Amino acid sequence: MAYSNPRASLWSLATAAALVSLAAPAFAVGAPANTPISNTATATFNDPDGEPRTVSSNTATLRVDEVLGAVIVSNDAGNVGVLSPDDDRPISFTLTNPGNGSEAFALVPNPSLGGDEYDPTDVRIFLDDGDGIFEPGQDTLYAPGVNDPVLAPDQSIIVFITSDTPAGQATGDTAAALLTATAVTGSGLPGTTFAGQGTGGVDAVVGATTATANAQGTYEVFQTLATLTKSQSVSGPFGSSPVPGAVITYTITMTLAGTGTITGAQIDDTIPANTTYVDESIVLDTTTSLSDAADSDEGRFTGSAIAVTLGSVTAPASHTVTFQVRIN
Repeated sequence: MAYSNPRASLWSLATAAALVSLAAPAFAVGAPANTPISNTATATFNDPDGEPRTVSSNTATLRVDEVLGAVIVSNDAGNVGVLSPDDDRPISFTLTNPGNGSEAFALVPNPSLGGDEYDPTDVRIFLDDGDGIFEPGQDTLYAPGVNDPVLAPDQSIIVFITSDTPAGQATGDTAAALLTATAVTGSGLPGTTFAGQGTGGVDAVVGATTATANAQGTYEVFQTLATLTKSQSVSGPFGSSPVPGAVITYTITMTLAGTGTITGAQIDDTIPANTTYVDESIVLDTTTSLSDAADSDEGRFTGSAIAVTLGSVTAPASHTVTFQVRIN
């Protein structure tokens, strides 16, 4: 289940696809580690008899050293909402290897930074399975020194810190958590060298990032917490194969936990490119069909998106919206 921040456009749906794409900027430092660089010089001349001659030098060869680095960024647009008490809420980070060789990274969480109202408990690290969504049953629990993530140059992985929030915290209380990643081969001041420890036995040299990186995320206690999840199913001429002409049914579920009443709640979803909206396909809470027109019911189709107005919702509550599109 994906958790959303109640202060960051709760009712405007952002799909998980944005996180699934881990295309990081080009960080890698030049030529790959252990790349051979060879060079041979030649000289040409005419000998005393006027015959053309060529001589070659010895070949100078070296192999490119590995540059060690680490980059971490937070993926959450703002504070991550939690209840009090609450369990297993994730903060999301992206770890990238900016070096020129494959490298393993040791990960350390720090939930006791000070300057906030409480420290989260039962802090753990999970390695994402590739979809960008925290799923305890599918993501891998991190064990230091056992499954340190190994990343190729420019490769990234999403890493989650999860924790519990104790009972008795007031609305607005915050808790900061820091994630530190360090290249297993070594770290230190730029230029620090680890002889023979790089890819293929070359030296490993610490780059500008010092081969250690930190990023911070923050929990914030809310009275009412919203969760928005989206799933899809396909039916068409070849069963569940998403071929042209097949219909995709999207299911959006908004769950409200905690206490209190929210107002002005609305779910919006833009029709994806290369598809066409199926007329009159909006359904609320599995049984109520909504019209596409902007009339007295809760739903409407704007020509490019569906919108369903929920208005005032009192926690705890759950509402589901489905609609369909056809693949062009």
